[in-house]
Amino acid sequence: MKQKFSGRLIPTVVVLLAVIAGMILVFGGLERYLLSVDSETRVDTGKNNAGGRIFYDGAWYASKDALETILIMGIDTVEDTGFTAGSSDRSEEGMGQADFLELLILDKENQEFRLLHINRDTMAEIFQTDMYGRNAGSFRGQLALAHAYGRDPDDGCRQTVKSVENLLYGISIDHYISLTMDAVSILNDKAGGVTLTLLDDFTHLDPNFHEGAVVTLTGEQALVYVRERGALDDSSNLRRMERQRQYMDGLFTAFRDSADAMDEAFSMDALLEVNAYMVSDCTADQLSDLTEILHQYAYAGIHTLEGESVMGQSHMEFHLDDAAAQKTVLDLFYTLVPAE
Repeated sequence: MKQKFSGRLIPTVVVLLAVIAGMILVFGGLERYLLSVDSETRVDTGKNNAGGRIFYDGAWYASKDALETILIMGIDTVEDTGFTAGSSDRSEEGMGQADFLELLILDKENQEFRLLHINRDTMAEIFQTDMYGRNAGSFRGQLALAHAYGRDPDDGCRQTVKSVENLLYGISIDHYISLTMDAVSILNDKAGGVTLTLLDDFTHLDPNFHEGAVVTLTGEQALVYVRERGALDDSSNLRRMERQRQYMDGLFTAFRDSADAMDEAFSMDALLEVNAYMVSDCTADQLSDLTEILHQYAYAGIHTLEGESVMGQSHMEFHLDDAAAQKTVLDLFYTLVPAE
């Protein structure tokens, strides 16, 4: 993101980045589904169907007009993913997968915000473009791959936005923010490290990292702690998510207790380091406004899309429960129209 940040914006933007990093660490690692229901239960949003109505399960619903949506992505480096995709492999260009996907939904009418966590293994329609940016078809694959098929980091974000919009039946996403996992390490160390009690045994990484030990994690150690499951019996991902929630609490506490966190010089230094790992279509003022909104609005909770995780030919695949996903989209983006 090529932005110049004024002094008044620096502290709030850094706080926002810390919030985003916490989201990434908490939820990171976790075919287009055309509606196949009858005419009385069909949901066809068409870019939020702004100003229109939809008919679902015997009732009419109107789109919520006061919503703003931001897709937040945590991007793995190519070295992390080992991504290969035949002739369309973008790894030589340094493109990574979206290992974390969270849709931030701001409700300006009710002054509250919600989060929709989207499993990175969700099977979705991945769009492809040629070297000129023209449509080159699509294929069914893990949603995380959409970013890897971009021509550059911004295009990777746009391709991911397009796949998520399509997955959620045409809802509109207004902005995107992505951070690579390297930025998480930087913010961890800027907070002075995170002290916690280890929930699992990590002596394969450090002989002192036994379960129950109280340790202060440095950046690289933090990444291993919140992302590790290959060396642990954690194929369901549930244990890792518990560690990630624990770590997020610790990260927020570390920033809250840091006397430097709102110092302009400290914030400028942190921002300059992290900025190299961030991509967004938001301006500096929009990022600052978003920070203020997150401070002022009420937090209305985290939502997920229901489905089933199964082992595919070579990777885990998450298949949406289509009926449940439709209901979630309806609840988040529409309101019931009273019967006349």
